[in-house]
Amino acid sequence: MTKKQLFAILDPKTWSASIIPVLIGTLYSGYRVDDYRLDLFIAMLLSAVGVQCFANVFNDYSDYKSGLDTIDTVYDIEGSILVFDRIPLIKIKQLMIYIVVCTLIPSIYLFFHGGILIAIGGIIGFLVAYFYSAGPIPISETFLGELFSGLTMGGLITWLSYYIQTGYIDKNIILISIPLIIYIGSILLTNGLCDIEKDQATRMTIPILMGRKRSIEILRFAYIMMYIFVFLGIVLKILPFSMVLIFLSIPLIIKKIKFITVENISLKNRSNIMGNSVLSGIVFFLFYIIIISGEILRSEFL
Repeated sequence: MTKKQLFAILDPKTWSASIIPVLIGTLYSGYRVDDYRLDLFIAMLLSAVGVQCFANVFNDYSDYKSGLDTIDTVYDIEGSILVFDRIPLIKIKQLMIYIVVCTLIPSIYLFFHGGILIAIGGIIGFLVAYFYSAGPIPISETFLGELFSGLTMGGLITWLSYYIQTGYIDKNIILISIPLIIYIGSILLTNGLCDIEKDQATRMTIPILMGRKRSIEILRFAYIMMYIFVFLGIVLKILPFSMVLIFLSIPLIIKKIKFITVENISLKNRSNIMGNSVLSGIVFFLFYIIIISGEILRSEFL
């Protein structure tokens, strides 16, 4: 397997879904308790990205093996190397084993510092990543994919990142994680929108049940809810007042979301649709991260 093929199957452009929750959970712990450990942050980041890499590879492996991904149903050549490059499946299995072993190293380090709760959280995250694509009824084939992915990546990763730094989980981090849960769910919803034709025969996802138009309305409402929960956090003084600056990101988000229309949604346009969905969340949380970081620096030096 070449470096280009490895890069394609690990799909780094999706890593924001695991990196951002770790950043938010860690930075918010620094904002709350005025301290955090870099080694625990790095270990948490490596563990979260490792689980996502496994999920990415295993999902591609499962879709290819089940016959869902074929030359007739896939148009993204660079992002579908199993279909177009015909890599032996034994090499993909070896890669997944390698990812699991590499992910276990930082995970064990976290376990020795965070205890049983970290272990339980890690096992839950891995099981969701596995059963998302496997089992009698994979989660990805149901209307629960967005919920499970959102709670695991947006919720669980954020909570564990906060817990490993502070030693507890409170109502504040639960509220902080809700926009992240919504964001991860919106990525999966967008993915289902792009794959609606391919999935119709075998899956019962939200886009298939609700249709394109209503699913796009749900997607747009999801971003509105992200801003509402940030506003609620400011009102409850869980977030600093300076977080109102995040509303400056609205024009940028609208520009990205406008591209996701019934007319544009298709397998051939999948890459652009997914890119706009992921980037809209990155813009939102980049504002979030900069503002929280600014508050930490202000309290540190002023």
